[in-house]
Amino acid sequence: MIEELIASIDSSIEDIRKKFYGVVTGTVKNVDDPMMLGRVQVELPFVDASDSSPWARVVTPMAGMLAGQYMLPDKDDEVLVAFEHGDLRAPYVIGALWSVQALPPLESPESQIRAIRTRGGNQFVIQENPATVTLQNGPTPSSVLPAPTKPTAEYNTIELGSGGVTIDSATAVKIEVGASTSITVSTTGVMISVGSTSFSITSDGIELSAPRITVESDGVLDMAGNPVLIN
Repeated sequence: MIEELIASIDSSIEDIRKKFYGVVTGTVKNVDDPMMLGRVQVELPFVDASDSSPWARVVTPMAGMLAGQYMLPDKDDEVLVAFEHGDLRAPYVIGALWSVQALPPLESPESQIRAIRTRGGNQFVIQENPATVTLQNGPTPSSVLPAPTKPTAEYNTIELGSGGVTIDSATAVKIEVGASTSITVSTTGVMISVGSTSFSITSDGIELSAPRITVESDGVLDMAGNPVLIN
C-alpha cells in the first residue's frame, strides 16, 4: 500500500515536471503529418533534443470538415507554442515569428499595406492608399510590395484599382468558357475561337475562318475606300 502511494506521488511529481504554463518559441522540423491532420513537429529549446517532439496542432482563424484557412508553417520557420493545461505532450502552434534571421517582406511599420507572400514570391497585396488589390505569381522581387508591373517580367499581375481591372502578362492572357470558346491575347496578337469559327488579329493582318459568314448593314460597307452597297 505504501509502495503504491509512493509510486503515485512520484508519478504526480513527474507529471508536474512535465507542465509548462506559458508560451515558448520553437522551430518547425517536420511538416509531413502521418495522420494528415495539418500538424507539425516543433523543436523546443528547453526539451531534450533526444526526445521525440509530439505533433503540434496549428491554430487557424477558421477550420471545419474539409474547409478552413489552410496556411501551415514551413520547415525551419520559427513559431510560438502553447500547451494545453500546461501539458508538454499537447502543444499548439499559435503563431509564427519574424526575426533577424527571417525578415518580414516589408520594413516595419507599413500600416497602409496588408500582404500574404510565400517563399516562392506568390503574393496577395492590399493597399489602402491608393485603394488597390493586387495578385501576383512568383518569382516576384521581395523589395517592393506589390511588385512593379513590367511587360517583360517573369511574373503575372492582376490589379483591381480605381482605374479598373488590369491584367499584365509577359506571355499570354487566355479566357476560356466551356470546351470550345476562348479568347487569347498574346505578344503575337489576339485570337477568338468559338467552335469551328476563329478570328485572329496579328501584325500580318486579320484572318477569319468560319463555316458560314453573314454580313448585314443598313448602309454602305466601305472596303479599302471602295464602297460596297449591302442589300
